Amino acid sequence: MSRLSRTQRFPRWLAAIAIIVFVIGEAFCICLFILNRRLTRELVNHSWRAPTLIVSDARSSPMRVATLYGVDWRITPPVTLQSIPSHVSNAFLAAEDVRFHHHVGIDPIGMARALFTNLRAHGIAAGGSTIDQQIIKTRFLSQERTWRRKITEIILAVLLDARMPKNEILEVYLNDVYLGHNEGKPVLGIDEAARLYFNKRPSELRVDEAAVLAGMIRAPNRDTPEKRPDIARARRDAILGVMHDHDWITDAQLAAAKNRDVEFTGGTIPQAPYPFYLRALRAEIVKEIGVRSVIEGALTIVCEMDPDAQRNAERVAARAPVQLEATHAWLRAQARSEPLQVALLSVDPRNGGIRALVGGSDYNVSPFDRTTAMHRQPGSAFKTFAYLAAIASKKATTATLLLDAPISVAVNGNETWQPHNYDDKYRGRVTVREAFEHSLNVPTVRLSEDIGVAKVVNVAEKFGFDEHFARIPALPLGVTEVSMRELTAAYTPFPNLGIRVEPFLLREVRDRRGKTLYAHELEQKRVAGADTTYILHTLLRGVVQRGTAARLKRYGLAYVAGKTGTTSDYRDAWFVGYTSDMVTSVWVGFDHGAPLRLSSGEAAIPIWGTYMSAIPHLRGEPRPPKGVTFRDIDPETGMLWQDGCPGPIREVFLNGTAPTHKCPAGFFGNIVRHVFFDRDNFDEPAAITFEQFRKWANDVDRSRQEVEGVLGRLKRVFGH
Repeated sequence: MSRLSRTQRFPRWLAAIAIIVFVIGEAFCICLFILNRRLTRELVNHSWRAPTLIVSDARSSPMRVATLYGVDWRITPPVTLQSIPSHVSNAFLAAEDVRFHHHVGIDPIGMARALFTNLRAHGIAAGGSTIDQQIIKTRFLSQERTWRRKITEIILAVLLDARMPKNEILEVYLNDVYLGHNEGKPVLGIDEAARLYFNKRPSELRVDEAAVLAGMIRAPNRDTPEKRPDIARARRDAILGVMHDHDWITDAQLAAAKNRDVEFTGGTIPQAPYPFYLRALRAEIVKEIGVRSVIEGALTIVCEMDPDAQRNAERVAARAPVQLEATHAWLRAQARSEPLQVALLSVDPRNGGIRALVGGSDYNVSPFDRTTAMHRQPGSAFKTFAYLAAIASKKATTATLLLDAPISVAVNGNETWQPHNYDDKYRGRVTVREAFEHSLNVPTVRLSEDIGVAKVVNVAEKFGFDEHFARIPALPLGVTEVSMRELTAAYTPFPNLGIRVEPFLLREVRDRRGKTLYAHELEQKRVAGADTTYILHTLLRGVVQRGTAARLKRYGLAYVAGKTGTTSDYRDAWFVGYTSDMVTSVWVGFDHGAPLRLSSGEAAIPIWGTYMSAIPHLRGEPRPPKGVTFRDIDPETGMLWQDGCPGPIREVFLNGTAPTHKCPAGFFGNIVRHVFFDRDNFDEPAAITFEQFRKWANDVDRSRQEVEGVLGRLKRVFGH
């Protein structure tokens, strides 16, 4: 029985082992199959040679804005062997794979040498990789040193060598080989390396220069003529020797090359245009159709860019910090430790197409996209949604009087918060229009307290903000951080009279055969009534006509609408303005929150005005919708106008909310006005002193702590 049981157990173990081997083999074969398909699409089909075309659809007819090559969207076309002298490619063969033209994708002699080295090291210390293997490792595999990866690499290298001509494989390598870093970006291929290190095209490289580049491959950021000249010379001369031994250069060429100094001349790499926009566009493509299509290349990408708008946006974003620093010494001093940044975003409110996107002042210094990835307090630019909530509730109209006087608001038990205006002045009774146009904080807080902060939160969420807004008194002053893209999208309902559109960059993607891989679908939603948003539009127009953005008149832009946004600690300056076909946001500030100490009128408005006055745009006004009524109003009392009163101004109301009483006129009216309606001017200070900034910053810290406290309690309640 025991003998029988042993014979019965043996086949079970054998079957288990067979199953395990089969599963591992099957998984390995599937992996190879998938990688082989990628190899076919990305290399064998030659899509890497074909350009990716970026086409703008922002105007009446499509316009090509960029022709890009390779995975990393380079502006220069791939180098071919026919375009370069033979000594350039031979230098790289001498350095990396001298038997390239004679092996089948792997080099048994090199592998035997590497195997002996690895056995002595009890691990993988040397690779013995051919150019085929290096291409496979770089494009399709990880950099880990394991036997499993090495076996996969070998199989795919043989497949690559069997399916592509040797010259094409060498061209792939010469266009992709890593040759260092420059300004935080990799230097890839001999074209970029020749231009950066020698200020030449690859076709102009001398024998010694080609050997220097080939000698850098093993340690391109270390073994350079600048850092280790002796090693760079030794590597160059060794490569020249190999080239001479294989009769790739003559005795005279060898001698002349060795007699030359080993040094870089220095140059630049041609950069693709519109770097912020193209980087954001690429990210959107990856999000919509995956990274594989970008790697395969040969795409036609239709975007929403307006090239004229984009160029002007980049120009003003680059120049504005210099101009502001020249005028304000404290900005100049702060810029020594971190650069002043400007971000700009333009969206067509009719369809959501992003016409211009600049994420910072200098892409080469900081490629960080502040239009999407940055979250900052919008300040007074957020007041728009508080006033819309008040108008929609019918508890207030544009002519309603608000009290601009000191107020203490209870927060967190016995604690109180005292908001104040930017100039620390109080003006008594002001109308809703005056409070909004001149961005007065205290009346805004009173208005929000009257209608309930919950209504403000509800409006903000409808308009597309994703943040969890704490229901605190300071909320209408813009103390919750948002992104520029959110804020810009939230203003699209105003030229659209209540319809919000989602911003987008990517309209369509087609492959090399013309097949549509992606097509954008318009995303729009009604978020408020046409009547209410029209009334807010007239308030936003008033900001430009009489309020904190009146400086735009100097740029010939008196017909636009918008809202300034100076944060309460003077760290951020915003302006969000629009015409019927363009909603544009501008932000100015420091990444780490250093004090800007400038109002938006001083910092953001000139940038917005310079940009918008330089690009074509429409000047149309939205028509008054049903549900609104116009009346002549006394601007001081908010009552119906009659002879003997100041004004009038033409004001708009929701039906049934217009005032019914007439303003006091004559001698009695003058007494009433002097007693109850006498007020100071509304000028917002262009800049504040450092002492004022410290006072404001302390007040803002209290508001921020209040927000964080409320959010902390919400997280404890809801568990996230």
